[in-house]
Amino acid sequence: MRTEEELVRALREGAAGAPDTDLLAGVARLRRRRTMRRVQVLAAAAVIAVAGTGTAVVRGLGPGEGEGSRPAATAMVTVAPVAATVTELWPQALFTMPAANADGWRYRPVTALSATQVLLAAESSFEKAGAFEIYDTGTGTARVVAQVPRGRGLKRYFPQSATVGPADIAWSGSGERADGTRVSEIWTAPLAGGAARLLATRTGEDADLDGISIGGGHVVWSETDGGLWRVPLAGGDPERVPGGDGLHLIAWPWAADVAKGPEGFEHNQTRLVNLADGTTRTTAAPPGVTGWRCGPVWCHGQRDDGLLIQRADGTGTPRSRQVRGVRMHAYPALERFLVDSDVYDLATDKLGRLDEPTGWYGTGTSSEPSTILYWGATKGDKPDEFRVLNLAAVPPAQ
Repeated sequence: MRTEEELVRALREGAAGAPDTDLLAGVARLRRRRTMRRVQVLAAAAVIAVAGTGTAVVRGLGPGEGEGSRPAATAMVTVAPVAATVTELWPQALFTMPAANADGWRYRPVTALSATQVLLAAESSFEKAGAFEIYDTGTGTARVVAQVPRGRGLKRYFPQSATVGPADIAWSGSGERADGTRVSEIWTAPLAGGAARLLATRTGEDADLDGISIGGGHVVWSETDGGLWRVPLAGGDPERVPGGDGLHLIAWPWAADVAKGPEGFEHNQTRLVNLADGTTRTTAAPPGVTGWRCGPVWCHGQRDDGLLIQRADGTGTPRSRQVRGVRMHAYPALERFLVDSDVYDLATDKLGRLDEPTGWYGTGTSSEPSTILYWGATKGDKPDEFRVLNLAAVPPAQ
């Protein structure tokens, strides 16, 4: 099975310069700064898990606390995850939808809003502004949230990561001025529908963003080199987020001291910060672990003998797992699922595999860990319909 990145390479080699190439090829290019090396990283990181020895348990620390003494090492268990097809595991979370809207604009799934609603980007042509829409699986219909303005006076401009708050959507668009200066624009629109509003324009080094979220009445973003900024949803001047220096957004209100994506895989996370209340947890990696990532619920990282998983609060028994086909560097969607060509449920030790492969698959392009996995319902690089796995529709872990 090919990932969307591999599909991009094949299409580029066979049809370089062709206009309006299929939207699916654009998925990887929309995330090129974060994902073009994903396949190589996964290949290097995927190893067979075997029974391990003891390992240290992470202890969460509040603001102002020192390192303190760690709890005693806890024996690690190795149990093979329950592997089955996604249809067998989560049939209620699967649905089929059109791959284009009524105007013929190709859809690009972004993320799930609920168990029955999915946010889509509809592109008027390859990597061109179009619209954001919400597809309802109950009615089988879509409605327009907002039209996406084109970047005026900018070359190679296209929308990138999007994020959703309680009542609004926000996204960043990126392009270049005639003199080569990089520009990123931050836009917002109400989820109920309405005109898009430009909130901020970033240029030069400040235009290289690696995350965007909505929280506390603001649109918040982080820069690729680290550092958090925000601007009020109602409009105003951008300002630095207090205590956000050097941090990278995960999903509001959480941020970490390591970059997202494969570029930061060789670095271990040491802090998890709650931007809403300013509290910090230390997240020291156990010995021999690389790519250590901790959210508020789970921590995971790669050892020579497998994927190490444990709860962020240090409770429970650390686990070593033979898990292939998931993003080792990723934070889990819904604090539960590691998603790539397979879906690993951290809470239940279930591994869902695609049983309807048609040559490629795609993950949603939201800034936060996406709750969407999709692939063609029919063979070919430009299908008429998508099959979609909506992880927001998976029942709670028992």
